[in-house]
Amino acid sequence: MTYFQTHRSLYRILPRCLILAVLVLAGCSDSSPSGPELPTGELTAVVVNSVEVTLTVFPVADPSDRRTVPLGPEGSPVGASVRGELAVVPMGIVPAVAIVDLAAGEVIRTVALPEGSGATGSHFVNDSIALVANPGLNTVSPVNVLRGTVGAAIDAGRYPQRFAESGGRIFVVNSELENFAPAGNGTLTVLDAGTLEMLGTVELSGENSGGVTVASDGRLFIMNSGRFGQASGTLSVVDPASMSEVGFHSGFGEFPGTVVFQSNTRLLFSSWSFGIAEWNPSTGSFARAPDAAAAPGGIPSAAGVAIDPEGGIWSLKPVCDAPSSVFELNAELEVRSEVPVGLCPTGMVFTTF
Repeated sequence: MTYFQTHRSLYRILPRCLILAVLVLAGCSDSSPSGPELPTGELTAVVVNSVEVTLTVFPVADPSDRRTVPLGPEGSPVGASVRGELAVVPMGIVPAVAIVDLAAGEVIRTVALPEGSGATGSHFVNDSIALVANPGLNTVSPVNVLRGTVGAAIDAGRYPQRFAESGGRIFVVNSELENFAPAGNGTLTVLDAGTLEMLGTVELSGENSGGVTVASDGRLFIMNSGRFGQASGTLSVVDPASMSEVGFHSGFGEFPGTVVFQSNTRLLFSSWSFGIAEWNPSTGSFARAPDAAAAPGGIPSAAGVAIDPEGGIWSLKPVCDAPSSVFELNAELEVRSEVPVGLCPTGMVFTTF
């Protein structure tokens, strides 16, 4: 029996939509790659297709030259981290992480995590070590992506699921969930980026902390999704040097998730409930409030928003029962082009190799 087969019955019993909704805030496949070899040295997009349990990989300059990389056979991946040719993909409800050679278009190893851990966010510490969040155990695991080994678990808060790095410190975003509901305000566990020694904890003012991005001045902006049905999304701002929350803002709508900087004055955030909205950190005001959010492709919903290294804006089409797509947007958040991907795209990152 394979490692994935061991967890198959549990995966089928749990309500998938609920799992995806929490993880984002946070089938069998052929293991061979499809499509031609990708050219080298190009800016490359990597899209995580959660329901399909695959990656879609394509050069940003030529999206027609795309391939599908199976990750499965089972899991609920919602995001990935990349470094050159390698991608680390936590497998969600399945306590494992897939290590993908993006140039070859294949999974080169699947690394088991501690039993009962689950696997949500990930973060490359260096060329060989990546941290993976274990929400079921309230820990994070250092994974050697070259050897396929797992180091001793590091304590975090309840339901860790995202990472950010700033000022020589790695911040673990803890949603502080119990039974998929907030049990308190979110927290950040702070680790030394060199030694992974725990340095402290940052208390946040919002509930269900998930999405995180880093400003050009090093400050962390954390999206607190709040509670389902209460439109209680908020934003926390954290100073990495003092390891403290220095700003807190309300009005971010119904269950916001991904948050990204497109420029110093343009913070974009998305929600399955309203699409893509915009906040200006300089003025502390909305350029597009959630109730006036952009609806890419005419759909008032978005599974995520991403910014490529050249400043391009991308939106993930929220379709989970059929092959979906990602939209390339212009500055006004209107669709410039559409790239087909797999079922239920939930994460998009960029690399060059």
